[in-house]
Amino acid sequence: MTEPAKLPDLPLMLAGVPRPVRELLREAGIPAEALPDVPLLAAGAGRFVLFDPNSSRSAARARRAAACGLKPIDLTALVAASGDLQELSLEHETGWRMAAECAVAKRFLEQLKSAVEAQGGAWVRLADFPFPYQSAICVGVEHVSEELADFANIAAALPGTATHFVSSRLRADRLAHLSQSAGAELGWQVLPADCENSPKRTLSHWTTRLARFAAANLLPAGLAFAGDRSQLPGMNRLLKLGLRYSCHQAPGVACRAETQSRAFPDAAWIRFSTLTLPAADRFLEWVGEHYQSGCPLFLAATTARIELVKELLRLSGDAGRCSLMWQTSFGEFARWWVHRRRLKLQVWRTDSGHEIHAAGDFGAFLASFPASFPWAVEIWRGNHRATLPLRQTEVAIPDEGLVYMKSSKRNPAGCTTPGENVRNLVADQ
Repeated sequence: MTEPAKLPDLPLMLAGVPRPVRELLREAGIPAEALPDVPLLAAGAGRFVLFDPNSSRSAARARRAAACGLKPIDLTALVAASGDLQELSLEHETGWRMAAECAVAKRFLEQLKSAVEAQGGAWVRLADFPFPYQSAICVGVEHVSEELADFANIAAALPGTATHFVSSRLRADRLAHLSQSAGAELGWQVLPADCENSPKRTLSHWTTRLARFAAANLLPAGLAFAGDRSQLPGMNRLLKLGLRYSCHQAPGVACRAETQSRAFPDAAWIRFSTLTLPAADRFLEWVGEHYQSGCPLFLAATTARIELVKELLRLSGDAGRCSLMWQTSFGEFARWWVHRRRLKLQVWRTDSGHEIHAAGDFGAFLASFPASFPWAVEIWRGNHRATLPLRQTEVAIPDEGLVYMKSSKRNPAGCTTPGENVRNLVADQ
């Protein structure tokens, strides 16, 4: 397949826009790259450039790009129709994007999509889940007793995708007991008492505990954390320990990546916003709204509610209700989200359809996940969406036969900005 001569519609070229905008686009799966100094000569440069007129350097770069034939999009015009862009960088005390921030992010991306489409451009995003899934569910079971006498029975009663969070303080005899339940994904249940009076001392203690787990061939991949996040060691240090994610019970965006390392820009710590189980009589409504909106369910439950966990998983696994719900673990979803951030797309709108080229983490993902889990892309036209698998690095998608579905309960930002119905259900808890 030969590359078209004209510049692609995507990625969007970013000329010095604020960091919250860059991160929002990356989390939403919208192809975007920094504007090169010579846009028409750089491989992969797109034909739309987003710039900030309040920055003289950004505005000057956008003018030079426009002189080369690129189409400038004024950031302030989008913000004026969306709300205070500063909301995008505000965080709740637990570090989560709250309702005000979600609303601004949703409106901003809708305005950006309209600006691109108004100039004849395509709006294509990397889907939030592997094809063909339209939503996902992860369940974390927090084992409140360090005796773990019932661990084997609980692990056997739940699908292998459940994540079991146990105390980081377990001694050798308890770890030997755990190692007998092969295949169960483990994480640490971390309480304020597990954090010392400084992150450095905490890191030292956790390094010793991880060595104890490793001696029993047990490798916890993440944390279920209750407490002040400032007590945790830095993200880079946790990544070096082999930990990859943390779960915090809080409303807000289901998951987001945190990056702090200039030396390892692709390294990311994944933060999950977990929800508590509702009453059993609300399961149908609860699961249904998340499923239809494309918002994943990341759940935390103690062993005291294990029967409700079983009922929820049975319900979400019902093919008649949720045929495209991805039942996965926190560790696997965290790996997926990191790989997804690394994939780069180029998109051309052609006379007969779309052409998409993929680069970046395409091969690494296929090596880490089953072949039945290809990448997925969403092609949007107004409020209608078509979802397709992306199994090759270059693919031509003809308009003929492409099926678009009206997506009234979804938005072109995906699960980075959950819909109103989902937020209302969360707020009611």
